[in-house]
Amino acid sequence: MTGRRALTTFRLTVILGMLSICGNADASQEQKNLQLEVIINGAPSHMIGSFVLFDGKRIGATRNELADVGLDIGPRRFPEDIVILDDIPGLKYVYDEPAQTIRITVDNAKRRGQTFDVSGGGQKLRAQTGWGALFNYDLLGSSGSLWNARQFERGGASLTMDARAFSPYGTFEQSGIVNSDPNQTSDAIRLNSTFEYSDQDNLVTYEAGDVINGGLTWTRPLRIGGLQAQSNFALRPDLITTPLPTLGGIAAVPSTVDVYVNNVKTFSQEVAPGPFSIANIPLITGAGNAQLVVTDSSGAATKTTVPFFAAANLLSPGLSSWSVEAGFPRLSYGSASDDYVQTPVGSATLRRGIFDWMTAESHVEGGAGVVNGGVGVVAKTGAIGVASTSLAASDYSRSAGLQASASYQAQLFGLSFNASSQRTFANYNDLVSATARLQPVAANASLAAIFADAQPPKALDTVTISAPLPFDAKSSFSASFIHSLDTSGTLSEIVSGSYSRSLPYDASVFATVFHDFGSNRSTGVFLGLNLPLGDSASLSSSYSHGSGGSAVGLNAIKPLGLDPGSVGWSVQDSEGGSPSRAATLSYRSTYGVIRAGADANGPGSSGSLELRGSIVTMGGDVFFSNWIDDGFGVVETGAPGVGVLYENRPVGVTDSKGMLLVPTLRSYERNNIAIDPTDLPVDAEVEGASQIVAPANHGGVLVNFKVHSDTNSALVIFSNADGGFVPAGSPGKIEGGDDFVVGYDGLAFIKNLRGSNVATVETPGGTCRVAFDFTPRPAEQVRIGPLTCRQSGADALRPAEDAFGLRK
Repeated sequence: MTGRRALTTFRLTVILGMLSICGNADASQEQKNLQLEVIINGAPSHMIGSFVLFDGKRIGATRNELADVGLDIGPRRFPEDIVILDDIPGLKYVYDEPAQTIRITVDNAKRRGQTFDVSGGGQKLRAQTGWGALFNYDLLGSSGSLWNARQFERGGASLTMDARAFSPYGTFEQSGIVNSDPNQTSDAIRLNSTFEYSDQDNLVTYEAGDVINGGLTWTRPLRIGGLQAQSNFALRPDLITTPLPTLGGIAAVPSTVDVYVNNVKTFSQEVAPGPFSIANIPLITGAGNAQLVVTDSSGAATKTTVPFFAAANLLSPGLSSWSVEAGFPRLSYGSASDDYVQTPVGSATLRRGIFDWMTAESHVEGGAGVVNGGVGVVAKTGAIGVASTSLAASDYSRSAGLQASASYQAQLFGLSFNASSQRTFANYNDLVSATARLQPVAANASLAAIFADAQPPKALDTVTISAPLPFDAKSSFSASFIHSLDTSGTLSEIVSGSYSRSLPYDASVFATVFHDFGSNRSTGVFLGLNLPLGDSASLSSSYSHGSGGSAVGLNAIKPLGLDPGSVGWSVQDSEGGSPSRAATLSYRSTYGVIRAGADANGPGSSGSLELRGSIVTMGGDVFFSNWIDDGFGVVETGAPGVGVLYENRPVGVTDSKGMLLVPTLRSYERNNIAIDPTDLPVDAEVEGASQIVAPANHGGVLVNFKVHSDTNSALVIFSNADGGFVPAGSPGKIEGGDDFVVGYDGLAFIKNLRGSNVATVETPGGTCRVAFDFTPRPAEQVRIGPLTCRQSGADALRPAEDAFGLRK
């Protein structure tokens, strides 16, 4: 602040001088610069302000200076202009010259509020990506007969693959499925081939290859082979994209402010006297209450409750989300007839926050003979809910059409309500329906039926209501209605209701019933009971009745845990129209998951064996691991058997090369990787025992702890001529080498030693010197001494042999 105060004082002097020269101030007016401690409404501001005293009577300051000390006197169009405090309505002050203070009394409306950002202001973390490759695999084989091992090959096999090659310049990903059937024939299905690069500074992701075009709730997605660029807020997980409420108040004295969201404390802050505001309060999606509690030094508390409704589909004002793509439509994805249509298409989507309560949307697409475009609005309706509406128009082969949609989501008095309606008029088409007409069809297939299935529905309405029962807090009820009419005239009007209730010992019961009043005219009932078995296993029974008859099922399951060494199993029995029985047993190791299963359906039976895992190459080594969905890290220590921790949890030890794969890192987020330094060799040094890393999406990061062996260091013990140890804290130096400090019991850790060394130590009794030899011993901490450090004199420098002789 000293430099700023000096600059402010200089500006005041220049401004006053200019005013005097220009005749805007009386040349005879006496002026004096002051540096005063500021006290506002009896509370110290803990700031020194720069003021100007005119003729010993009137005090002024620049607008910027008044804002810095906590006053808000209006717009600062001319921030360096001097404002006379006597001319500010409602402000009074007392200038205490001996104490060099100024006591200001002012209404809180003229005080500058304190602002606290609960989000932390956004802490950007740079993602890191190394060079490497990964191969995820899921190999499943089945036998034609459970009781005949020779029949295993007759059941066929399948291999699901996800391969990636990554670098700091992007990631290439290839996925596919290879099937082999009992007839010794095999086929390979390519799924996605995509190259992806993300620009974290501009929050943009670029993709080339197989992509899905961007869209909104009122558009339909389309797979294309081409190029895509879109905004990606996942590159900055700390960035707040939805508008969050700001709570505020006035503290008369120093106080503590606590914020509760649905009775859970989320923030606490000490505030100085005056107005304050708390921004970006984290909220849950939906309706709730935020409570602000201000507690002063005497313990008196003031509570303010504000209802809110948070919606993930709203953007903060000025924030935009967009997507642009172009390429060739891909049809029959995941099948043998998968192909690209040689007709280019393109689309663009934009969402932008206009106000805290409103977000605008737009979407355009074209190609394959269709042009389509629309706009929409999402608006918050106070603290109750969110409404949205859209209107789109299309032209296909000179035939126009419209699509209109509206929806509303609300929560009130514990009741959740969701309703939506969509209608198409005339000949409305989009890219999905237009490109479906380009797909080759079998000779015996109905073109009209295929095209009708691809058309947007003529009507689609949904209503869902859910709420806890008022007479039973442990019960909840939900009901829904779906009305659908497609272009072929098929009508569905499904009404359903569900009831659930928790029981003692964490058990629960549920029931669902539905009826279709449309073309199908069907009814169904489903009843179930869940019972926990220990900490993680559960037993469930069910009864169902529908158009296919009735069935009773019994299922016991223990899910497979995420930690290596966990075991999972399941047993299932279904009796009814199609009886079946099945059992599985799973085991997760550090290298992957193995799962064995058996099932019987009617007179037949079969067995299966599944292997699921990943193979990674990075940092010059190859690792076997469980399936990796997101990012991962390879820890490099240079020493075997070193324990590694992820988020303070042990995840393994380094291998013979001093490396370990950590397969569960979160991309673009903070991941804390640490090692146990006690596992390092005694002659090893490490710059730091923990690192914060953030891998890129689907990439890996090399976490190098830079452990290196220091074979030229030793523990040296220094003693005085009287036999006592050199006092702790005594500084020392190796002639031509490093400095050191003597610790307790005369011990000093000295680095970069040579074969022959001379040490000089500054003690309270004067400077002493001693010579000694050093011989390194790898993987062992060398210990030398005690060495007698003697004061300068005739025998101050003793031969190295005598020094080691004392040690013997």
